[in-house]
Parts: sequence; structure tokens; C-alpha cells
Amino acid sequence: MTAADNPFLPTFGTSPPMLAGRDDVVARFEHAFARGPQHPDYTMLITGVRGSGKTVLLNEAEDAALRLGWRVISMSASVRDLCRLVTNAALQHLREADNGEPSRRVSSVSVMGVGVEWNERPATQIAEVDLRSALTALAANVAADSTGLLLTVDELQAVSQSEATELAVTVQHITRRELLPVAFVGAALPEIDETLLVDRGMTFFQRCARARLTPLLPDDTAAALRQPIQQAGGRIDDVALGHLVGASGGHPFTIQLLGYHTWEMATPGARIIATHAAAGAMEADHVLLEQIVKPIWSGLSDMDRSFLWAMSLDEADSEMSLIAERIERSPNYAQTYRRRLIDVGAIEPAGRGKVRFGYPQMRSWLRSQR
Repeated sequence: MTAADNPFLPTFGTSPPMLAGRDDVVARFEHAFARGPQHPDYTMLITGVRGSGKTVLLNEAEDAALRLGWRVISMSASVRDLCRLVTNAALQHLREADNGEPSRRVSSVSVMGVGVEWNERPATQIAEVDLRSALTALAANVAADSTGLLLTVDELQAVSQSEATELAVTVQHITRRELLPVAFVGAALPEIDETLLVDRGMTFFQRCARARLTPLLPDDTAAALRQPIQQAGGRIDDVALGHLVGASGGHPFTIQLLGYHTWEMATPGARIIATHAAAGAMEADHVLLEQIVKPIWSGLSDMDRSFLWAMSLDEADSEMSLIAERIERSPNYAQTYRRRLIDVGAIEPAGRGKVRFGYPQMRSWLRSQR
């Protein structure tokens, strides 16, 4: 990397130059992969708001599995026919294993819309090609090779009830009952607890180990900004760094945005100062508004929006009792919407009886809409 290259990657799902503050989650699934199906973290559900790094951690899990010589199936629940795609990917892996091809990652993109005919060697012939038979055959194959299979599913909150049931029943049977080496890591928005996981039939997902992503600590945020800058041949002074740390709120995607735009404001390789940081923060604000704040708003109910309108009247943290008065509802009623809005990342707790916007840009944007 030359000094002119911007070291930051403000793109959803792209691994940052430095993965800060998530070592505990990475260690959990690495340890589970090494221990086997009886380890509680062998099946894991990662939850967090938009931009908190869920997809990045799926990438880390997949890379860890590949380093062990495992096969990987990487899916997104936002596509149609999830179970069919997983089935096709499993059959594709089986064909490659029969041909002696090395382990790799097969994604939803690589099997999108592709039908797989299974007419290879009789030893691995499958009478009825459905999700369970395909995954079971692949699980037996990797077990015989003393390796494993990792299945990751992103955007799990978007999967249909029927697909979720088929996937859950299949993985639970293969991994937890048959104890075959099929690890599972899913990622979802926190709203999954109030939607998909409410169903009694979702016991597998309900019992998955949980990794809830919270904002990064200030020291981790500072490292995630300073280290890539230094490695790219730049420097940043303490005042500028402090400004960016405070503006980020510990939000991983925001950190990448701030770093990217601040770097662009400075001469490549030069010392980044507070002026650069302030200008970079203004650019990052605009991107956050378009890519996170407005999409969150578009998915809210009328009462969710009324709650946020009431918050926008305050200059700082909002009192729950005052919000309830403004929306003309009881405090208990307001608490229901508090939980919903925290789950989608619109707001966050701010101490006893108080909340604040998850993204400060939302307050100013709401005021501009009046």
C-alpha cells in the first residue's frame, strides 16, 4: 500500500483494515471449531444493528474454517429459495470432494439460480436430493476426512418462516443429534428476537449461542483509526483522533466512514489535524443519513416515528416520562416502543429513564422535515 492509498473501507460487509474490539467473538468460534459439535458455540447467532460488523464477523468465521481445511457454505437470507441454494452448494461441494478438489467457500452468488444434477459416483449417490440429504451426505464426507463444514447465513431476520423451519430442523438434526461436524454461524438484526424467534418452532435458533455486538470502546475505536493511518504512511494528531473517536460513537461502519473521508481531506501521507477531521465528519454525516438513518426510518411504524419526533424536540438525552407525555401514551406503552427502537438501532439507552438517538444525524434530519 502506498501513501496515496486510502486505508479505510466504508462498504457494508467488507472487512476493515483492522478488526478492533471483536477478539472475544472471534476466539469463541475458533475455539468451538477446534472442539467440535458438542461445544456450545458450535452453533452461534450474531446480532447487532446495521453497520455493527455482523457480516465482517461472518467473513472472519469463514476464513477461520478455511484455515482448518473445512468447506464453507456462505448464504444470505435476503435471497429467494435459501434452502434450495444451500442444497445446491452442498452438492457442489460433494462433487468437488469426489474430484479431489480442495476446500473452499461456496456462496449464494456462485449457486444463484443454478440447478445441480447429482449423477456422480455411486458411493455418494443421494436418492432424494433435499436439504437434509445433501447436507448429511456432505457432513459424512467431511467427517471421514477429519475436517468440517461451516454454514453461515447473513440477514437471518429476512428468512421466511417455512425456510427457517426447514433450515433449523436440518442443522439441529445433523449437528446436535448426529454430532456431525457442521458448524453454523448466523447474523441478524436484533429485531429477530421480536419476529422469527418468537415462534415456538424456532428452538434451534433460540438455543444457538449468542454474540450481541455493542459499540466499540474508545481505546478500540482509536486503534481502529490510528493503526490503518500509520500503516498507510500517514499520521494523526491527538486532537483530530479524539474528535473522530467521539463522532463515531464506537460504531464500526461509522469509524470506516470517518477514517475514509478524513483521509481524503488531508494530503496523502501528511499529518491529519482537527480541520481534516471536522471536514471528514461532515462528509460522513451525509453518507450515514442516506445509507443508515433514512433506511431505518422507512421501516418504522407510525408510532415508532411519533416516538422519534418527540425525542427530536430535545437538545440532548430524552426523558422517557416526557416522551410518553408528548405521544400521549402511558409510560408502559412507551417502553414497548423504546425496546423496538433500540433493536433497530434508532436509539440507545442513556442512563436511568433516558434514551438518545443511535445516530445524532437523525435529530437534525427530523427537525429539517418539520
